[in-house]
Order: sequence, then C-alpha cells, then structure tokens
Amino acid sequence: MRKPRVFIGSSVESLPIADAIAENLEFDAEVTIWRNGTFNISSNALDDLISKAKSVDFSIFIFSPDDLTIIRSREKYVVRDNVVFELGLFIGAIGKNRCFIVKPRGVDLHFPSDLLGITPTDFDANRSDEDLASSLNYSATQIKRAFKLQGLLELDSVQEKSRIDVNVQLATLTDTDMIALSVLLESVNSDVDGCVSWDLYNRFIKYDLSSAKINLAIIKLTRLGMIEKLNSSDFNGNEYFSYKLTEYGNDVCLSNQDRIETLTSPEKC
Repeated sequence: MRKPRVFIGSSVESLPIADAIAENLEFDAEVTIWRNGTFNISSNALDDLISKAKSVDFSIFIFSPDDLTIIRSREKYVVRDNVVFELGLFIGAIGKNRCFIVKPRGVDLHFPSDLLGITPTDFDANRSDEDLASSLNYSATQIKRAFKLQGLLELDSVQEKSRIDVNVQLATLTDTDMIALSVLLESVNSDVDGCVSWDLYNRFIKYDLSSAKINLAIIKLTRLGMIEKLNSSDFNGNEYFSYKLTEYGNDVCLSNQDRIETLTSPEKC
C-alpha cells in the first residue's frame, strides 16, 4: 500500500514550520510543500493548485499571525489571505476531515467564521531551544492518527478510470458523430468564432441525416468535450449559438483521418 499523499500550504514566513512538519512525516507520508512540485512555469497558480488538490489524500495548512489588521475597531492577528483561500479550495476537493490547521499555541489568531468548525492542532512556538521539529511532534502525531482513521483516497483508480473512459468514448463514436466533427473541421481555419448554428445545419443537408441524429450527435460531442457551444451576438446585439472544435476534437479528427475521408467522400454524400 502506498503512503498518504500530503500537501502543506503556508505563507513564505511559515516555511520553516512547513519544513519541520514534513520532517516529522517523512516516514509516514509523501509530503509536498507548496514551494516544491506544485507550480509549473507554463501554467497559472490557480490551475496548479486545483490539480494538486485532486492528487492528494490530505492537506495541512499553517495558520500563523502573519498580518495585523483592524476588525471592529480592534487590532487582530490574521492569517495570510492566500493561505485561507487555498485551504477552502482543498476542503472543496477532498473534504473538511482531510484538511488540517496547525497554529502556534497561545496566539490570539482571528479565524474566518466559515472555518470555526475546524479544530486546529497547535504547537509551542516559543521553545527555549528553538527546536521546531520537536515542538511539532504533538501535532504530527495527531495528524498521523487522522491518516489511519480516514484512510487513502482512490486517486490512482480515478485517474485510470478516466483514461479508460476516454478510450470507451472514442470507440463509441458513430458515423454521424464523425460527420459532425468533419463539418466543423471545415471552419477551423476560416471562422474564428466557430460555425453559426444555422450554417452548421445547412452543411449537413448533403448527408441526408435526420434532424434528430444531428442534434444527438452535437449534444454528445459537446458533452464529450470535442466541440464547444458558444453564445455569440452580432453588431445589433442579436444573440445566436455557434459551434467550434476544441483541441481535443481536433486531435480526434487527426486520429480518424481515414474514416472521415471515407464518410465525406463525394460517393458517400
């Protein structure tokens, strides 16, 4: 059995605490601290965080008194906004019971009201020997206990299922589906905004297909992510639908070039 996959989020100032927690969990979990292995140079931070949230079993967020603000005429220590946001994102992805808050003991730290139901674990931040790793033993023990109680998520099986589903989708594309893709393929290099709905249906006329088959094919391909339905408008503000191939749809067309050529040849039309 694999070890739990754990993400640790914190402010830059709290990275030493994150390192100390990771040290305590070294033999019990596969730990990723936010600064390592999370953000890619070719994508944006939010997408990277969403992807990471879907690939871990647990998350730990360090709530430190990073900022001082005025709340109801009183000064309060608060957690950095981005740390609170990231915690909310992970709660939405893997659930509240799999997300833990670690905070320094004895600090009057203002919590957002939405997080009052989450009981944090704390540590002594004022040890005379400044041994953070030892100070966090208590919190780490509580978190490891939660690992055993909650168990692992079926992350690998979900990813494998997604790969299998894609193959099933491709195998079930009918001739009508392929014709619909080919019709939209005609506008890839000519219509930036896609193919207008009435023009799309006109292009189907030569294939002698029922409107039911055409509509079902468009709905199916849209749900499979191969075509995109857009809500557009003209200069007078009149709205209409248009359709265009997605990058995935383009890839499917390239992979089925021979089939498309056969179905759309003059002899078939």
